[in-house]
This record gives sequence, C-alpha cells and structure tokens, in this order.
Amino acid sequence: MAAKSLKQARREFELALTAILELLIHCGTPQKVIATITRRAIKSAIAKAEVLPDTGGDELATLGLVLDAWHRDRRYLTSRGKPRAIRLLGRIPSVEALIRTQGRHFDAVALARRIQALQLIEPCSGNRFRPTSDTALVSRYSPTALQYVARSLISLLETVEHNLRGGPNAPLLLERIAEVPTLPIDCLEPFREFSGSQGSVFMRTMNDWLETRRIRDPGADGRKAVRAGVHLYVYIAPVEAPPPPPASAKRR
Repeated sequence: MAAKSLKQARREFELALTAILELLIHCGTPQKVIATITRRAIKSAIAKAEVLPDTGGDELATLGLVLDAWHRDRRYLTSRGKPRAIRLLGRIPSVEALIRTQGRHFDAVALARRIQALQLIEPCSGNRFRPTSDTALVSRYSPTALQYVARSLISLLETVEHNLRGGPNAPLLLERIAEVPTLPIDCLEPFREFSGSQGSVFMRTMNDWLETRRIRDPGADGRKAVRAGVHLYVYIAPVEAPPPPPASAKRR
C-alpha cells in the first residue's frame, strides 16, 4: 500500500474509533471501562487477524463508479443495452479508459488489474472482459474490504451523531431498522430473496437519482459538493438464549 493511501486508511479508522469512543463517553461509560474494552478488543483482533495482500487506498468508490458507467455509457453498451466485452488495458473502449473517465486520482492500469483480481469482471473470448455485476461487491478479505468497513462505520456514526445533535425540529437523515426478534428458520431463504429484490429496486432508484445530479468535474464550475449516499444491508443473527432464572425463582 502506498504511503499516502496507508496514511488515509489509518486516518479513516482513527475517525471511526474516535466516534465509537466518544459515543461511549457520552453514554456515561467510565474511562477505565473503556480502556479495558479497548485492550480486550485489540487482543481479540490480533488473534483473528488475516494476512492481507498489498493494495491501493481510497479506491472503493471508484470501483463502483466504473462498473456503473459500464452499464450507462453508450460507448460501452451493445445495441441491446448490455455491457460490451472490452479489453482490460488500452484506449477506449477498455477498463483502463473507463477508470480514467472517473478521475485521475489512481494509477488506471494498476486499478484495472485490481478490478480483475477482485473478480469484479469475467473473461470473455478475444481476451476481453465483461462486468460480473453493476455494483462493486466486496467478497474477500483485502485492504479494499478494510476501507469499505471503515467508510461504513464512519458514515453510520456520522448519521447517528447528526440526528442526535440536531434536536427534535431539525431535519433528520434516514436511519431506520426493520427487525423481528424471532423469525422462523424456514423463512430465512424467503427473507433473503425478498429483501434482496426489494433492496435492489430501492438502491437502483437511489443510484439513478444521485448519478443524474453528480458533478463530473468537482470545482470546475465553482459549485461546492459533499459525499452523500444510502447504505443498505441485511443481517441475520442467532436468537440469544434468555438467562437462566435465579435459584430462588426455581425453588418457588
């Protein structure tokens, strides 16, 4: 990982950890308890740590933008509106050229090869490639996954803090949970399918809205810009067993 990228990744995790610790302090957790929790967390993390390959830093958003553009840019679409099979490197049309249309913050050649290594594209005949999806799905342990986790934590904590500090009459950011504590196990697969289909429709609608308003060249027209988006995820967790009753209650 380059020195600049490593510094940025460390800063992002520092912000995430700071926000978590700040929340604990605001909720009245003693500093000694926080220190104990932190020491235990570090030991647990070291025990579970994976050896990760080296890679670049702030690239996750660009990966998603590249795949999305591959499904939108007419130069990269077939007559039926499907993504064309293109070369990995070289002039338009290629994955390298697509990366360059999203900005010059990265080494386009290196990032194209990283897209291939992350299996976000699949090989076709003639040494060409097509995207496996229109989204950058993080499905393996890597520094890209670390960046994804850090950004996700920061975004969630910033949203919660914004809503807590805003007051009852301030405009709030959407942050909701739909959950039941005891979903029958035979409903697990239907839940996966239903949440997946509904989430895909919602996210595609949100992405279209954002893309039509995105500034392609920030700063060119003097307009200020912010990073904005929606993070949607599904979770499944085992039901926690209730604690056993005290001995006195059993006797009664």
